[in-house]
Amino acid sequence: DIAGAGYPVYLVEKEPSIGGVMAQLDKTIPTLDCSICIEGPKLSDAGRNKNIVIIPNAEVRDVKGRVGNFEAEVEIRPTYVDPEKCNGCGACVDVCPVYQPNRYDVNLKPIKAIYSPFAQAVPLKYVINKDICTECGMCMKSCGLSAINLTDKPKTVELDVGAIVIATGADLFDPRLTPLYHYGEYEGVITNMEFERIICASGPTGGSLLLRDKRHPKRVAFIQCVGSRDDKIGMEDCSFYCCAVSLKQARLIKEHEPDTEIYIFYTDLRSFGKGWEDLYTRVREDGVIFIRSRPSEIRENSERKTLIIPYEDSLTGMSGEIEVDMAVLALGMRPSQSVVKLAEMLRVPTRGLGFIEEAHPKSRPLETIVDGIFIAGTCHGPRDISESVVEGSGAAGLTVSLFRKDELELPASIAIVDSKKCSGCLRCIDACEYGAIVVEEGKARVLEHICKGCGACAGACFQEAIAMRNWSSDQLIHQIRATLEV
Repeated sequence: DIAGAGYPVYLVEKEPSIGGVMAQLDKTIPTLDCSICIEGPKLSDAGRNKNIVIIPNAEVRDVKGRVGNFEAEVEIRPTYVDPEKCNGCGACVDVCPVYQPNRYDVNLKPIKAIYSPFAQAVPLKYVINKDICTECGMCMKSCGLSAINLTDKPKTVELDVGAIVIATGADLFDPRLTPLYHYGEYEGVITNMEFERIICASGPTGGSLLLRDKRHPKRVAFIQCVGSRDDKIGMEDCSFYCCAVSLKQARLIKEHEPDTEIYIFYTDLRSFGKGWEDLYTRVREDGVIFIRSRPSEIRENSERKTLIIPYEDSLTGMSGEIEVDMAVLALGMRPSQSVVKLAEMLRVPTRGLGFIEEAHPKSRPLETIVDGIFIAGTCHGPRDISESVVEGSGAAGLTVSLFRKDELELPASIAIVDSKKCSGCLRCIDACEYGAIVVEEGKARVLEHICKGCGACAGACFQEAIAMRNWSSDQLIHQIRATLEV
């Protein structure tokens, strides 16, 4: 959207390809449209747009400056394949003898040491995992363009930009932190993301719903809120998307194997998005059984290779056990460590475990307290695809609106430091919630473009070295006297 308005954009991507989590999904909620069929053309458009420079395998290491004049230092990790020479022919992949787990397929299917994440990757360039590469030289011999460079080194580029949009996404909860579900121990226990790859036609099983021993599951259970709404692990919030995704996945099972028995164990069914209620109704009509319970454990029947899930239905008071072939854990969202590091670098506050805090959740939901830094998607909390798209366009609109201004206004009231009075105790830095005060030559200095004029630093300064512009002590005294005279 920003590029379409005529402004150049640098798209810094941590992975070898843009696309994020949506590229891994089979179908989208609630209409069960093909995920990559929707996203693929958008990826292609971004790759062809002359105003967009995609920088894959890269991370932002430092950011300085202010709105309209940010300086970002970006480190580009070596891919050992020259992107200027590689044309994506795949000849190198055919001859590579080394395999590695494929993160795109959630490690369910191996991939070569030289690889492209998925068929629709943008940019469609190959990457070598040097950690497992044996440097046999087969790829170098097969590449007619001499694109392989095993001596490639990290690079650093400096970007001068006027605004920053944080759209780094989030991570999924690690199910190993709930050991009673035995993820990683019992073969029938999988995550909702692993299910997406298994049921997808381009996935490791070609779209057939199979267990690891190649059996077709006849009974499947979905367990909700794994890593959500649980204060024991510090994840009290609802992760928003999980209920609708489990409904979608239950519907996909019925399309593939209509006779499969499906159970959904839920805390509260929160299917409140556009069209989600219709999906819920369809799933109920399919015969899916809903049980209001959060199972405390999963046990394994090693003889029959099945899973036993004890439960107590909080609606009916009934308790029992259900034996299934597959248990799908609906994982909650949690902020990624890269988001936490980026927030510290940009001096924007976070909440909870690290989701970025909005400037105001109602009136400024896509802005941070730092002017010129905007947010979109799950970097500031759980969202579904539709809401993330809306926020992306919203952040783009704010960016374009910013760029079309001839000048920027600073707040009328910002902190001012009297260096003669400042003793360098730096209590003001601890008091400032916005990171607007830095140290220069042992004295405090206010970053005017970050200061919001709250006055906390002035109250914390014992030497009265900090005052608020237009709100000095002398001015306030005159106001008080005038008020008393009246």
